[in-house]
Amino acid sequence: MADYFLVLNPYADRWGADKTWPRLEAVLKARQVDYEVVRTEEPGHGIALAYEAARSGRYRAIVAVGGDGTVNEVANGLCRAATNGTTLPMGIFPVGSGNDLAEVLRIPRDLEGMVEHLLQDRRRLLDAGLVQSPGLSGVNQGGRYFVNNCGIGFEAQVSLESRRISRCRGFLIYLVAVFRALYRYVQPYVRVRWDGKAREGRMLLITVGNGRRTGGGFWLTPFAEVDDGQLDVGFAKALSRPGILRLLPKAIKGEHIYDPAILLDRFRRMVVQTDVPVPIHTDGEPITAGVQEIEVQVLPGKVWVVADPDVPLLDVFQGHGPSSEQFLFSQQETHRSSR
Repeated sequence: MADYFLVLNPYADRWGADKTWPRLEAVLKARQVDYEVVRTEEPGHGIALAYEAARSGRYRAIVAVGGDGTVNEVANGLCRAATNGTTLPMGIFPVGSGNDLAEVLRIPRDLEGMVEHLLQDRRRLLDAGLVQSPGLSGVNQGGRYFVNNCGIGFEAQVSLESRRISRCRGFLIYLVAVFRALYRYVQPYVRVRWDGKAREGRMLLITVGNGRRTGGGFWLTPFAEVDDGQLDVGFAKALSRPGILRLLPKAIKGEHIYDPAILLDRFRRMVVQTDVPVPIHTDGEPITAGVQEIEVQVLPGKVWVVADPDVPLLDVFQGHGPSSEQFLFSQQETHRSSR
């Protein structure tokens, strides 16, 4: 019986994880880490692997070896296997392209550091989100968990487009995907209700954050806390193509929060209805190309992650930013945006 079960996504970072594995394996052996490793073979495979490993009761922790998508699959397997409300601990070896959750939790990126971090076995209890829709099918039927971010609309369309790009790597993939999404995405009319509040109108996107950063460097929900029992949400009203291109760079520094097109808040449960089907992603993984009824809720204290609870979360404002209370939707006010 091994101490750790590693779920390796060789395709993470466009096969970069597969190339990194021999060096990571050498570090594990040098540190005499007792582990088993299995490579994922197709989307969703990591969910089944993590589920079976967790249910076996043979391991101290299940480790995601890849990017945020691999973390999402392992987290889903652990959440589905949990019988006492919380999961078996999840370790993270961030060898993908984005690694947003690992960055915010300050998990080391160097191979020696990430192995040492795992062996220290400091644990942090994170909230999780659950997105459900009658239109979800297959492995997502019944709902999909996320631990960092969920995107509805344009953000998810960019994620879909990026999966169709095979000849680029890194940030260039994102740029190409954005331009494709600009010409393929139809901004829907949306009705949304959350914790007694409501809003409707044409929207570019709805982004939900348990973590602060997504997309490999976009601080869409910069005030989010991973363990506050709530999910942060950002609404972006419908914009022209030039308006979208002006807004996106602001999110790299968290400065989009000052834009009048953006509304921020927090919630425990949110219901979204749209006039046309819209895509959804969870932790960067597209889970549907189009649904019209969506429910998102927080599951407080759901996922144990091997991360130091005493280390502050990474902050785009470096401790000198504005108060989140300046930007949250008024408790008493209900907005109705124009078509």
